[in-house]
Amino acid sequence: MLEAKIIKSYKNGFSLGIELFIEPNSYNILLGPSGAGKSLALKEIAGFEKMDKGYIRLNGKEISKLPPENRMIVYLPQNLGLFPNLTVEEHLFFPFKARKIKPDKEHISNIMKEFGIEHLIQRMPSQLSGGERQRVALARSLMIRPEVLLLDEPLSALDFHLKMRLIKFLKRIKQKFSLTIIHVTHDPLEAIYLGEKIFTIEKGKITFFGSVKDFFSNSQHGFAKNIKEQLIEIKNFLKTY
Repeated sequence: MLEAKIIKSYKNGFSLGIELFIEPNSYNILLGPSGAGKSLALKEIAGFEKMDKGYIRLNGKEISKLPPENRMIVYLPQNLGLFPNLTVEEHLFFPFKARKIKPDKEHISNIMKEFGIEHLIQRMPSQLSGGERQRVALARSLMIRPEVLLLDEPLSALDFHLKMRLIKFLKRIKQKFSLTIIHVTHDPLEAIYLGEKIFTIEKGKITFFGSVKDFFSNSQHGFAKNIKEQLIEIKNFLKTY
């Protein structure tokens, strides 16, 4: 269980004030327009930003004062954070090196097979396709067996067909590794296809929380109200995809 209450004021005048309750082994969508505070919320949970007030608890333990590397939470940025001078293999060993712990070679081998990247291990990021870069970045994220995986717009740069393949892949690895995921997006397709629970966020505040079914049945909350017709069109389309 991840519980977070985050209160933070930024120099540009933006304020973030949210509460999240995330159940174990669940896929959670944080959905909202650009500038709503979605990415800021993830950075606060990961420990890359320092909140003014609040708490972050993981399985009942307060972790808000711990450095990012000690939280058992992994943040995957929108740009994937791949190092241009490291091979795929070096990326997979990097989390162990950064924490000064012995690499788990059996775990690394299993992840490579599961993600289908064994044949890529000597390639550089510039030699990978968009989908391959996504899989390598996700594989690296699972090296330390995190309890929570934070995905910041992971599919935003992909075309529709590649996005659909990776949506199915994300659903599979979530079940395979019993992951708790918080996935930030502004795309309702990702919300309805991946989300078990949906949070909508506007101007730094949570405006809705519930299941996908609840999301569709509630037409009175701001962002959801604006995109409800679009969501219905997407849902109907996916039935034929």
